[in-house]
Amino acid sequence: MCKGILMIERPKVINLIEARTIRKVHCGECNWEQEIAAITEAEIKCCPWCGWSDLEITTLKAEGGFQEIECQKHGRVTVLLPSSNINPLDFMNNYFVHSVSNT
Repeated sequence: MCKGILMIERPKVINLIEARTIRKVHCGECNWEQEIAAITEAEIKCCPWCGWSDLEITTLKAEGGFQEIECQKHGRVTVLLPSSNINPLDFMNNYFVHSVSNT
């Protein structure tokens, strides 16, 4: 190890579910903006908050991602990255393969 360089030891992380897309809803009735992190890929048919089903005046989009993990230091965690520049392929199991275990 080089002198003067501090190496951070990464805690062990287990993926509980693979990363998925966050779905965003802006309801035309209640005017709420919601981010839905659901394990299912089922189609959104109404506003989860008020039940409004006229999707013609409601905005739906898929952007960002989320993943459930279990960290040796922090326990069970849901990581949400709601940015439009993020997708599920950007998550830990793709970047830090050496420190992520599924067993």
